[in-house]
Amino acid sequence: MVGVLRALGWLPFPVIYALSAVLGESLFWLFKSRRHICLTNLRLCFPQMSKQQRLRIGRRHFRLLVCSLLSVGVVWWGSSKRLRRVVKIKGNEHLDQAQQTGQNVILLAPHFVALDAGGIALSLDRALTSMYQTNKNPVFDRLAINQRGRFGIDLFDRKAPLTSLIRQIRSGKPFYYLPDQNAGAKHGIFAPFFGVQASTFPMLGKMTKAGKAIVIPCSSQILPWGRGIETTLYPPLQGFPQGDSLEDTTRMNQEVERLAEMLPDDYLWSHKRFKRRPEGETSVYD
Repeated sequence: MVGVLRALGWLPFPVIYALSAVLGESLFWLFKSRRHICLTNLRLCFPQMSKQQRLRIGRRHFRLLVCSLLSVGVVWWGSSKRLRRVVKIKGNEHLDQAQQTGQNVILLAPHFVALDAGGIALSLDRALTSMYQTNKNPVFDRLAINQRGRFGIDLFDRKAPLTSLIRQIRSGKPFYYLPDQNAGAKHGIFAPFFGVQASTFPMLGKMTKAGKAIVIPCSSQILPWGRGIETTLYPPLQGFPQGDSLEDTTRMNQEVERLAEMLPDDYLWSHKRFKRRPEGETSVYD
């Protein structure tokens, strides 16, 4: 698998995009369970849309998700010159200004399919810190850590002590934070996401305060027709944090909503975002 992914990295990005369109469309119809998760999330988050509108977003999402997988060879093994050609950064002035004035920064990076490419591209010009989830396959786990960090990303296991991350944030390294996965029963609180209660990590407000940082939202989009990937940094959040865990977590989810509404095809709808339910509620995916 590693050899195949690396070999695909030699292909021009528009060719990878075209292959992904065919394969992604096929997988959308073949993988019934994952298709069901995707369409259920879209129904819960966009009840105002027609079934056909949600179906179109779901199909496009699968194509882009496959494109992100097939382009791992470009992102993990491509030269810095090729990465700069494929991944374009917009809004870099927000991060530059923050660092020039000595502000610590947390980059709020929701789960868009190209977030891996966005993080690695940002690390071409500055050292970053980010987190990772340990993979059960030790070969893939070690490979992911090495390739993601090859230009200057210090990766911390999600189970690492929070104090280690706070020290990194206070050192001036921007923290590329992925906030929006189901948090489970032990670490999450329920906060609304598109009006649906979602188990969410209540960490952003705490890290922002402890790290004396500002929060800069960012998104990563695979451009149509294989024109590349575009990572956009937005102005810092104002009046954040407020100090109340639920209020700050809700504010974070609202920002993720805003970005997901802007780029609905690219957001990770195929993840069980609403897996854990409040007491008394049944699974939304049954």
